[in-house]
Amino acid sequence: MKSSLTAVIYLQPDQIFLRIIELPSLKVINDVRSGLFDIGEDGKTANYSKNMAAITDNIEEFKELINDYHVDNVKFYGAYEDMDSVTASYVGDQLKVRTGLQVEWLNNNQLMAQSMSYIVDQLPEFRELSKHNLYILSIGLDSSTLAFFHHGNFETSWEIDLGGAQIHRLVNQLRQTTTNPTEIIQDYIGSKLGYLAPELIQHKRTTMIVQNAPSLSKRYIGKHQKIGEIDRKKFQETFNHLLIPQDRYMYNNDINLAAARNEYILPTYLVITRVSELINPTNLYVTNLSIMDGISNGIATNNDTSRATVNNMIRTSADNIAQRYGIDSKHADFVKKYALQFFDELRPIHRLNNHYRLLLEVAAQVDDIGNFINQQGHYRHSAYILEANPLIGLSDEDNLIIAEVARYHSTESPTINQSHYRHLDDDIQLPVAKLAAILRLVDSLDDSRQQKISRIQLKLKNGRLVVKATSSDDLVLESWSFSQKSQLFNDVFGIEPVLKEKEDR
Repeated sequence: MKSSLTAVIYLQPDQIFLRIIELPSLKVINDVRSGLFDIGEDGKTANYSKNMAAITDNIEEFKELINDYHVDNVKFYGAYEDMDSVTASYVGDQLKVRTGLQVEWLNNNQLMAQSMSYIVDQLPEFRELSKHNLYILSIGLDSSTLAFFHHGNFETSWEIDLGGAQIHRLVNQLRQTTTNPTEIIQDYIGSKLGYLAPELIQHKRTTMIVQNAPSLSKRYIGKHQKIGEIDRKKFQETFNHLLIPQDRYMYNNDINLAAARNEYILPTYLVITRVSELINPTNLYVTNLSIMDGISNGIATNNDTSRATVNNMIRTSADNIAQRYGIDSKHADFVKKYALQFFDELRPIHRLNNHYRLLLEVAAQVDDIGNFINQQGHYRHSAYILEANPLIGLSDEDNLIIAEVARYHSTESPTINQSHYRHLDDDIQLPVAKLAAILRLVDSLDDSRQQKISRIQLKLKNGRLVVKATSSDDLVLESWSFSQKSQLFNDVFGIEPVLKEKEDR
């Protein structure tokens, strides 16, 4: 494959980055970053509107560098952090008008999935370090993510309401009212991590890797290396000095304790220390593989490995939430299997791409979790549980689609009379209706929850969808349910579904 250059611009609340990479090798040709921007001090990290002049000035300089390399393909991403959708659209429009570039906002779940997938795929030491139990702690500005891998496989993740900028703001506020704010901060961090304690089992062989900790990367990672082991004794010595107010602005152990604000040294040490107390890792490492590495890796058009890793995280997260809410796994497997068959064989009429196939697969796995709360109206309960538990690796829009498909998979229909459907963006209303119509039809084929059907054949003929179901049992309940739930499919696609039974011999 012929190599080509791509420019990747990544905007986060306190800085903007440019990386020019060669595809498909992902070789970095140039890597630059801006100075620091002012972040919000009112509890909000994102300060894009107030920093718009500085952001656009840097982008214009980036564009000159991009032109020098004769790069035509430019990807522009931004961290969707501490913003609502309206503010994001305002900021995106301003950036488009001033720079000519359209920003694609990525939420924390997407950013963390991409950066962690890069660690999994590109860190040579990953397989050895994850042979037993491995935690990856990725420290963000406003929140952090902790992911657990067992025998090299992703198991689960937790989003923690702790970030470097967030703690930094709190420390500054407390300095005005107390002489030793770090004791209060330690209690604060402990309270944020307390809910994880029952879930974090301390294993005998456990490794922990810290990501997005520049001060530690500079100290413990050698030249041309991607990972370094943290000396626990030196780490504790530095931490102890950081806790002493008068020493906070002195040099100590080769670390400038008055380093650039974006390194958030004290918050970083506080978070790592508290998480380590819960996990009790045998070995502690730091990696310099960054979110920018993950984004660059993710845009490679032929990088099927990266996409597969992220999709595995998505599927595993969906399975975790399904198990947490006690779904009927046999029914879920039945619905998932045949929903994907319907999707694949009905491509000519739904015309949705493979990403929607993944969303349908996830929806089929979690659509019944609302039964945990109440069987009556369970589909509504499923929707708001999913809205409150976004899945790692998916955009806000993707998570919303899954929640809405779960809402409409049973009896309510996505019509103008439904307020949730009415208020969806126009571009996702139709995909929600199409996926819900498929899922509802398939769900009816196991209404007894006994998986009576062993095989399904589909045939589009004369404006009808003939569903031939092979079974050794009677399908009286399934036939009745099919007739009740087929109307949505007819409304959406203009095709009448017809169920025909075939005896399994």
